[in-house]
Amino acid sequence: MILDAQNMFSDAQAVTATAVSTNAIDLKAASIDLGMGEDLYLVVNVDVAMTDSGSDSTIAVALVTDDNAALSTATAVQTIGTFAALSAIGSRLVAKIQPGLTLERYLGVSYTAANGSLTTGSFSAYLTKDIGVIKHYADNITIS
Repeated sequence: MILDAQNMFSDAQAVTATAVSTNAIDLKAASIDLGMGEDLYLVVNVDVAMTDSGSDSTIAVALVTDDNAALSTATAVQTIGTFAALSAIGSRLVAKIQPGLTLERYLGVSYTAANGSLTTGSFSAYLTKDIGVIKHYADNITIS
C-alpha cells in the first residue's frame, strides 16, 4: 500500500472525545486530482488502544466536508463505521469512497465519541488507492 502524506487526515491523533481530523485535504489545491478514474479507500487504524472505565465507549468515524480547513461546520458525507470499546491496536476500518459525493472545498474525518468517557485512544486515517488486504487459501493440490 502506498501512503501519501498529502492524503493523511490523522497521524496517531489522540481522540478521547468527539473531534475532527487534524488535517484536511484541500480539494481546490492547484495540482490535486484525487482518485480520478480509480477507486479510493479511506482507512482508519487504531494506533493506541481505546480504554475507558465502563468498557462501553465507541468512536464512530465519518468522512466529512466543509468550506473551511478547520472543519468547524463539517457535514458528514459518508459513514465509515464504529470502533467498539477497548478496540485493540491494529483494529481498522476500511471503506470504499462512494462515487459522486457532493463535496465542499475541504475533506476530513470526524470522530464521534459515545456511551462513556475514553481515557486513551489514537487513530491514523488516510486515503489510498490500494489497501493492504491479502487472503490466503488452502492449496488445491496433493503431494505424495
